[in-house]
Amino acid sequence: MIKKIFLLLVFILSASNMYGATKEDVVKLYLDDNFSSACQKSAEIYDSYKEDDEFLNIFAHSCLEADMVNRLVLPIIKLYKTEKARENAAYYSTILYQKKLLYVALIDGVDISYVNLPKTNYILSIIFEKFVTKDYVLKSGMYTFIDDNNSQITYTLSIETEDNFKKMFLRTYKNDKIVKTRTYW
Repeated sequence: MIKKIFLLLVFILSASNMYGATKEDVVKLYLDDNFSSACQKSAEIYDSYKEDDEFLNIFAHSCLEADMVNRLVLPIIKLYKTEKARENAAYYSTILYQKKLLYVALIDGVDISYVNLPKTNYILSIIFEKFVTKDYVLKSGMYTFIDDNNSQITYTLSIETEDNFKKMFLRTYKNDKIVKTRTYW
Protein backbone atom coordinates (compact mmCIF):
# COMPACT_ATOMS: atom_id res chain seq x y z
CA MET A 1 0.00 0.00 0.00
CA ILE A 2 2.77 2.45 0.93
CA LYS A 3 4.57 1.58 -2.32
CA LYS A 4 1.44 2.47 -4.31
CA ILE A 5 1.08 5.80 -2.52
CA PHE A 6 4.75 6.57 -3.10
CA LEU A 7 4.48 5.71 -6.81
CA LEU A 8 1.34 7.85 -7.09
CA LEU A 9 3.14 10.81 -5.48
CA VAL A 10 6.11 10.39 -7.83
CA PHE A 11 3.75 10.31 -10.81
CA ILE A 12 1.86 13.40 -9.65
CA LEU A 13 5.09 15.34 -9.06
CA SER A 14 6.44 14.29 -12.46
CA ALA A 15 3.21 15.26 -14.17
CA SER A 16 3.15 18.65 -12.46
CA ASN A 17 6.70 19.34 -13.70
CA MET A 18 5.69 18.37 -17.24
CA TYR A 19 2.91 20.94 -17.17
CA GLY A 20 4.87 23.67 -15.37
CA ALA A 21 5.64 27.13 -16.67
CA THR A 22 6.91 27.72 -20.19
CA LYS A 23 8.80 30.50 -21.87
CA GLU A 24 5.48 31.78 -23.22
CA ASP A 25 4.12 32.00 -19.67
CA VAL A 26 7.16 34.03 -18.63
CA VAL A 27 6.84 36.33 -21.65
CA LYS A 28 3.18 36.98 -20.82
CA LEU A 29 4.02 37.78 -17.18
CA TYR A 30 6.80 40.07 -18.38
CA LEU A 31 4.58 41.89 -20.89
CA ASP A 32 1.96 42.31 -18.15
CA ASP A 33 4.63 43.98 -15.95
CA ASN A 34 4.38 41.13 -13.45
CA PHE A 35 8.15 41.15 -13.04
CA SER A 36 8.34 39.32 -9.72
CA SER A 37 6.42 36.32 -11.03
CA ALA A 38 8.31 36.41 -14.34
CA CYS A 39 11.61 36.33 -12.44
CA GLN A 40 10.50 33.48 -10.20
CA LYS A 41 9.06 31.40 -13.06
CA SER A 42 12.19 32.03 -15.13
CA ALA A 43 14.34 30.61 -12.34
CA GLU A 44 12.11 27.52 -12.25
CA ILE A 45 12.46 26.81 -15.97
CA TYR A 46 16.00 28.12 -16.47
CA ASP A 47 17.47 24.74 -17.39
CA SER A 48 15.02 24.34 -20.27
CA TYR A 49 15.81 27.72 -21.85
CA LYS A 50 19.36 28.56 -20.73
CA GLU A 51 20.60 28.71 -24.33
CA ASP A 52 17.84 31.13 -25.43
CA ASP A 53 19.09 34.75 -25.34
CA GLU A 54 15.58 36.20 -25.53
CA PHE A 55 14.52 34.18 -22.50
CA LEU A 56 17.72 35.05 -20.62
CA ASN A 57 17.21 38.77 -21.21
CA ILE A 58 13.58 38.60 -20.10
CA PHE A 59 14.69 36.62 -17.05
CA ALA A 60 17.37 39.16 -16.13
CA HIS A 61 15.28 42.25 -16.82
CA SER A 62 12.33 40.84 -14.86
CA CYS A 63 14.56 40.17 -11.86
CA LEU A 64 16.04 43.64 -12.11
CA GLU A 65 12.61 45.28 -12.26
CA ALA A 66 11.49 43.15 -9.30
CA ASP A 67 14.63 44.15 -7.34
CA MET A 68 15.68 40.49 -7.17
CA VAL A 69 19.24 41.39 -8.07
CA ASN A 70 20.83 38.19 -6.75
CA ARG A 71 18.96 36.19 -9.38
CA LEU A 72 20.84 37.99 -12.15
CA VAL A 73 23.70 35.53 -11.75
CA LEU A 74 22.06 32.75 -13.78
CA PRO A 75 21.25 34.77 -16.91
CA ILE A 76 24.51 36.75 -16.72
CA ILE A 77 26.69 33.67 -17.11
CA LYS A 78 24.82 32.51 -20.22
CA LEU A 79 24.55 35.87 -22.04
CA TYR A 80 27.67 35.63 -24.21
CA LYS A 81 26.69 34.54 -27.72
CA THR A 82 26.02 37.91 -29.36
CA GLU A 83 27.30 41.44 -28.95
CA LYS A 84 23.95 42.57 -27.52
CA ALA A 85 23.86 39.64 -25.10
CA ARG A 86 27.37 40.46 -23.85
CA GLU A 87 26.43 44.13 -23.50
CA ASN A 88 23.37 43.21 -21.44
CA ALA A 89 25.43 40.82 -19.31
CA ALA A 90 27.90 43.64 -18.58
CA TYR A 91 25.02 45.95 -17.61
CA TYR A 92 23.50 43.38 -15.24
CA SER A 93 26.94 42.48 -13.85
CA THR A 94 27.66 46.13 -13.08
CA ILE A 95 24.52 46.42 -10.98
CA LEU A 96 25.17 43.15 -9.20
CA TYR A 97 28.75 44.24 -8.45
CA GLN A 98 27.60 47.64 -7.19
CA LYS A 99 25.14 45.92 -4.87
CA LYS A 100 27.85 43.64 -3.51
CA LEU A 101 30.30 46.53 -3.02
CA LEU A 102 27.70 48.59 -1.14
CA TYR A 103 26.94 45.60 1.05
CA VAL A 104 30.58 45.01 2.05
CA ALA A 105 31.09 48.74 2.56
CA LEU A 106 28.17 48.92 4.97
CA ILE A 107 28.68 45.56 6.71
CA ASP A 108 32.46 45.38 6.84
CA GLY A 109 33.45 49.03 6.59
CA VAL A 110 35.39 48.49 3.37
CA ASP A 111 36.36 51.74 1.65
CA ILE A 112 34.89 51.77 -1.86
CA SER A 113 35.32 55.49 -2.51
CA TYR A 114 38.04 54.80 -5.08
CA VAL A 115 35.84 52.47 -7.18
CA ASN A 116 34.79 53.85 -10.54
CA LEU A 117 32.18 51.76 -12.35
CA PRO A 118 29.87 52.48 -15.27
CA LYS A 119 26.71 54.36 -14.36
CA THR A 120 23.26 52.95 -15.04
CA ASN A 121 19.79 54.33 -14.46
CA TYR A 122 18.93 51.55 -12.01
CA ILE A 123 18.29 52.95 -8.51
CA LEU A 124 20.96 50.84 -6.84
CA SER A 125 23.50 52.13 -9.34
CA ILE A 126 22.46 55.72 -8.66
CA ILE A 127 22.77 55.16 -4.90
CA PHE A 128 26.15 53.47 -5.42
CA GLU A 129 27.46 56.53 -7.27
CA LYS A 130 26.18 58.87 -4.57
CA PHE A 131 27.72 56.65 -1.89
CA VAL A 132 31.21 56.54 -3.39
CA THR A 133 31.17 60.32 -3.96
CA LYS A 134 29.91 60.83 -0.39
CA ASP A 135 26.79 62.66 -1.62
CA TYR A 136 24.72 61.69 1.44
CA VAL A 137 23.93 62.59 5.01
CA LEU A 138 24.91 59.95 7.58
CA LYS A 139 22.94 59.90 10.80
CA SER A 140 22.62 57.00 13.26
CA GLY A 141 23.95 54.47 10.75
CA MET A 142 21.48 55.54 8.08
CA TYR A 143 22.60 57.11 4.82
CA THR A 144 20.17 59.61 3.30
CA PHE A 145 20.32 60.60 -0.36
CA ILE A 146 18.33 63.25 -2.23
CA ASP A 147 16.99 62.48 -5.69
CA ASP A 148 18.69 64.62 -8.33
CA ASN A 149 15.48 65.13 -10.30
CA ASN A 150 12.91 65.60 -7.55
CA SER A 151 13.75 67.11 -4.16
CA GLN A 152 10.56 65.61 -2.69
CA ILE A 153 12.09 62.15 -3.17
CA THR A 154 14.76 60.87 -0.81
CA TYR A 155 16.33 57.49 -0.21
CA THR A 156 17.74 55.87 2.90
CA LEU A 157 20.26 53.07 2.93
CA SER A 158 20.82 51.06 6.09
CA ILE A 159 21.82 47.68 7.42
CA GLU A 160 19.28 45.84 9.52
CA THR A 161 19.20 42.35 10.95
CA GLU A 162 16.32 40.22 9.73
CA ASP A 163 16.07 36.49 10.47
CA ASN A 164 19.50 36.65 12.18
CA PHE A 165 21.03 37.92 8.93
CA LYS A 166 22.27 41.38 8.03
CA LYS A 167 20.46 42.86 5.06
CA MET A 168 20.75 46.12 3.21
CA PHE A 169 17.54 48.14 3.04
CA LEU A 170 17.01 50.86 0.46
CA ARG A 171 13.86 52.84 1.16
CA THR A 172 12.33 55.42 -1.15
CA TYR A 173 10.44 58.32 0.41
CA LYS A 174 8.19 60.87 -1.22
CA ASN A 175 7.29 63.82 0.98
CA ASP A 176 8.75 61.92 3.95
CA LYS A 177 6.46 58.87 3.44
CA ILE A 178 7.85 55.48 2.47
CA VAL A 179 6.74 54.52 -1.03
CA LYS A 180 9.04 51.54 -1.65
CA THR A 181 11.40 49.29 0.29
CA ARG A 182 14.04 47.18 -1.41
CA THR A 183 16.04 44.54 0.42
CA TYR A 184 19.43 43.22 -0.68
CA TRP A 185 22.11 40.94 0.73
